[in-house]
Order: sequence, then C-alpha cells, then structure tokens
Amino acid sequence: MKLLILAGGMSSRMKKNIEENTDLDPKLIEQANTLPKSMIGLGKDGRPFLDYVLYNAAQAGVKEVILLLNPKDTVSQPHYEKLMQEGKSWGLEIKFARQHIPEGRVKPLGTSDAIEQALNQFPTWKNSRFIVCNGDNLYPVEAFKLLLNEAYPNAMLDWDTEGYAVERVRNCAIIKKDEAGYLTDLLEKPNDEEWEEILKTMPRIGISWNIFAFTAADLLPFLEKTPLHPIRNEKEIPVTVRLWANEEPRSIHTIQIADVLPDLTSKHDIAEIKEVLNYDI
Repeated sequence: MKLLILAGGMSSRMKKNIEENTDLDPKLIEQANTLPKSMIGLGKDGRPFLDYVLYNAAQAGVKEVILLLNPKDTVSQPHYEKLMQEGKSWGLEIKFARQHIPEGRVKPLGTSDAIEQALNQFPTWKNSRFIVCNGDNLYPVEAFKLLLNEAYPNAMLDWDTEGYAVERVRNCAIIKKDEAGYLTDLLEKPNDEEWEEILKTMPRIGISWNIFAFTAADLLPFLEKTPLHPIRNEKEIPVTVRLWANEEPRSIHTIQIADVLPDLTSKHDIAEIKEVLNYDI
C-alpha cells in the first residue's frame, strides 16, 4: 500500500517558451515557468495536477506516500501538509524526501538516484514492496490497482499504443518481453533501423510510462550499480530495469493496460490536461 512519487526534476521542458501565439491563461504560463510542474493549478478551481495523481492512488487503495521533491521546492510540502492537517488528503499519509543534487552539478542525478535517496531517507521502506511513478503523468486508478494486486514481487505496466502518434511511441521506452510476460529488454527512443525491426517482429507494441512495483531488497543492488546515461549524464530507472532484466531474467513481470495516459511534459500539454481535470476530487 506504499507509493513513491518522483517529483524532484527541474521541469526544463515545461519552462521553455512557447514560440507560437497561445490562448493559455497568463497565470498558468507564469506557474509553468516558476512552479514544479506537478503543482501547476490545472484542476478544477486551480487544484494542482499532483492532487489528481494522489487522489487516483488513494482510490486504488494506496495508504502511504513519499513525495520525492527538489531541494528548492518550497511549494509542494506546505500544500500537502495543510491538506493532511485539514483531513483532506484522501486518507493518505504523505511524507517528504528531497533529491539532493551532488556537488558540481546543477541538475538532479536522475530517477534511479531519486529512488535510492528516498529509500535512504526512509530506511523502513527498504523492507517493503512499493509502487514508484512519475509526478507528471496522470495514472488512472486501474494502473495503481493492477500493481497493488499483482502477485509478482517486481512488476511494471505495459501500455497499449494503439491510436498513439508514431512520434510519441518512438519517444518512449519500448517493452520487450518473453512468452510468459517477463521483461527482457527496454528499448529507449528507437532509431530508424530499430523501429523497422520492431514493426516487423512485434504485432503489439507496448511502452513504459515509468510506473513499477518493486520489492526494495531486490531493487537496491541494481540502483547502486546503475551507470550514468552516456548522453543525459543521469542515472535513469529504465537503465536500472534493463540492467536487472539482463542480469536476472524473469525478474520483472509485465502487465498490459489499455488506459490513455495524460502526460504533462510541456506548455503544449496544459490546455488538454486542464480540460481533462475539470472535476471535483
């Protein structure tokens, strides 16, 4: 019943200027430029985007949450402390960890580092099984339920891509699995040659939206030896998972899911997501 939400990134793509004319509310543009993107007020009556992620998790049965935040984030923790004090946090116990940035860097060290730092700040979680996900994807209730109820100790969701634009699919990590549904590889942002091979050999193309269920004791050794990404210079969870699947086959089970996933990446996503979140929670 535990959930770790990764919300400590720098939101660099969100803070890029929109080059063309836009009808976006100037207040939302200002929030997008100054706030953690998961705290932009895109919901009904200006509720933060992250409220809806937490609400869906609570509806699925999650009870305890760690929000992994950037050290410079002065907004998220006071907001959720206030909700808990007022009894309005949907029955969730919310805790807070910080992804400290190593000396000599200006950006956090990546999602694998974020998980490792959260576990080090809450050592009791090292003896538990928990879900981990991004703070900028609106995962549906069903996604959390599937992972909470999954019998396998380590699992990930395998999202359908029917109806997605090819560009969107190719910007994700493509899931490769064996006949029993165990992960064999994650292919990030395939090049043209790799994409042609995928089209020829995979009748169904599934992608990862970075939501997993992990048994901490199984995960920790692979977090510790995850290498820096050669281009992004960060330790990323897809690399950790790929390393794990290669070294210990049949360790991570995949679960197919067909729900559409709203994704808050840049200002171009704001209008669409604002329309989706126009309901009370």
